[in-house]
Amino acid sequence: MKLFTLQRSLFRNILASFMILILIFCSFNLLIFWLVKSHLRSEMIAQNRLTLQKVAERYQFQFDKVREALYKQFTDKNVITLNNQVVIKKDPESLNTRPIVLSIQSIASDSELYLDNLILMFRSTNLTLSKLGPGTTDDLFSSIYDSKAYPPTYWQTQFERSDNYVLHPAALFGSASPAGESTGRMLIPYSIKPALADDMLIAMIDGNRLRDAILKDYPYLDLTIAGPNQAIIYETKKDSHPLSESIDIEYQNEDGLRFVMKMTSPDFSSKILRLDNLMIILLIASIIVAFIVSLFFSRRLNRPVRQLLQEKDEIAQELQDQQSELTNYHFINKLKNIPNEPGEWEPIQGTEGTFTIVLYELRFRSPAFTQIPLSREHLSQTIGEHLKRMTDEQFPDSHTFQIEQHQFLTVFPGNERDRILLLLEALKLVLDTDRRYVLVTAAISSAFESAIQFGHAYRQVNEIATHARLLDETQIVVEYRSDSSTYFLTLTQEQDLTTALKSGKEQDILDLFMPWLEELEQNEASVAMFKIMVLAVTDKAKMVLEHYKVHSDDIRQLRSILLQLDECCTLDEYKQSFASYFRIVTQLIREKKETNDPIIEHVLSIIQEQYAEDLSLDVLADQLNLSTSYLSTYIKEKTGANFMEHLHHRRVGNAQELLLHSDMNIQDIGIQVGYRNISSFNRMFKNRTGSSPGEYRRTHLLDK
Repeated sequence: MKLFTLQRSLFRNILASFMILILIFCSFNLLIFWLVKSHLRSEMIAQNRLTLQKVAERYQFQFDKVREALYKQFTDKNVITLNNQVVIKKDPESLNTRPIVLSIQSIASDSELYLDNLILMFRSTNLTLSKLGPGTTDDLFSSIYDSKAYPPTYWQTQFERSDNYVLHPAALFGSASPAGESTGRMLIPYSIKPALADDMLIAMIDGNRLRDAILKDYPYLDLTIAGPNQAIIYETKKDSHPLSESIDIEYQNEDGLRFVMKMTSPDFSSKILRLDNLMIILLIASIIVAFIVSLFFSRRLNRPVRQLLQEKDEIAQELQDQQSELTNYHFINKLKNIPNEPGEWEPIQGTEGTFTIVLYELRFRSPAFTQIPLSREHLSQTIGEHLKRMTDEQFPDSHTFQIEQHQFLTVFPGNERDRILLLLEALKLVLDTDRRYVLVTAAISSAFESAIQFGHAYRQVNEIATHARLLDETQIVVEYRSDSSTYFLTLTQEQDLTTALKSGKEQDILDLFMPWLEELEQNEASVAMFKIMVLAVTDKAKMVLEHYKVHSDDIRQLRSILLQLDECCTLDEYKQSFASYFRIVTQLIREKKETNDPIIEHVLSIIQEQYAEDLSLDVLADQLNLSTSYLSTYIKEKTGANFMEHLHHRRVGNAQELLLHSDMNIQDIGIQVGYRNISSFNRMFKNRTGSSPGEYRRTHLLDK
């Protein structure tokens, strides 16, 4: 009877304990629920702010495209010529407006710009050009583009403004129907008018089409766009809830456009109500389930206790088995300066006090030169096992682990550099047996006193490893070498290589280039220097291929050779790879030269050789017995750029070379490449490169 009473008392106590825990958990759940409700508003606002930012970026991207189209059309030579004729008050009927109208029609028909029309106006005349053809300002803005917000007088006043680009507020354009209802379209005018210009170009953006395209993923978004002067540029006019509180979310971009999105409180109320109902249901269900589970576990207490004790032993064994992985993780964190949480684990043996590290870097042979029987992952794993086994035999307290697919690292406690070098010599004999498949570079660091220097030690051995030479054996690198890892072609080498490539003669290129490789080898250049040299030469070849307009599909066949060059491990492999590379390059150049246009070849040859002279399109046209306008159009159609763009590209390119590889002053360089006026040289150089000649020289000298 006493035992029964004791068991009943224990059961009640255990059950009461479970019930107390249930009450505590319920209290926590209620607290969490209250926090969720209190933060729901801010979270939804944050989510909608991200949506607004995405929509704003889409609008800005579209406005930038329209601005680019405006600038391109406004600076078109036909528009400039027509404006000059209008300024000198030439008879409007004698003006040639057809090319401009065709250009406007082409731009307006571009579906990606969402334009309704493009309108060219003039300050001094009533002439107006649009996709409908020439007309008058009064007729156009009083009928087809009639708008109370934008009468003809409004556009005349725009000639007095100071801003180059103006995004005007949206308005309805179009004449009213006989019933008095508006049949117009909601358009957003975007105009360009430089300060001293006598003409103005207006893009009529179809606001509703643009809205449907941008907001297709958010059809119910209530959006308002305001300009820098707080004027409303465009709004979606969605139905609002007049009796509901609205929340405005704003986003302003770099151009000063302000995007405002409205959110209404019924959205929050409905979500919170659903959350309340869900929480009540889950709370009741969890209490019922918890009570049933409490009864079950209270009656069978012994079983879970035994399970817990067993799980404890299993967890302890698992942690012991995973100690090696934890050590690797600890070392990697220290090497890469990743801080651990305080008290995360006790210091691991070998991570405190004096230490030396050795980095093993693997360079796999290219499949083009050898057939590897194993995958690179398997081969790397096998080498790592050999390194760890041989190292642990002589240095039991060391730790070897893999940090990258091609890198292993060993941490040696203490300062035993001589013993480590003896170990590396023994490893070299083993690793050289697999040098047909992979070459290994072993770099040894200095001795470091504190574990906080792990990151510095890792950077040191990485730097030392880059000084490995192009040898067909395992290398042990113990110190920095004096050679520099910077390599660049001299101006003479670039010119000789360019000339040889353009000739399309494979043997001429090999006769020129192969001595350069041998010179690097004789100078004991590092592997890193060879890779930089590969990049310099292939970049020059790419420029020549682009000069001959070789199609990108044809250039793709070089990818495998470029990958092969990146994996070369010896001088012979570099020679074979470059021979294959130049064979394909010269073949592409020869094929392109055979199909080149003689007129274009003549023009580009004159620009290439006589760019420093006072060249003009008129002189070239006379040489070819062609009209200037025909030759200009022909060059543009065949090459994608006009004569002056080719000439400036050649001049600025040569100026860049002189700025980097000569001590001439900027004015002399400008004269040498064909610019007699220093201002013209500075302006054209900055347009092409984004910086002035002086800034370009300083920036690249600092980089070196």
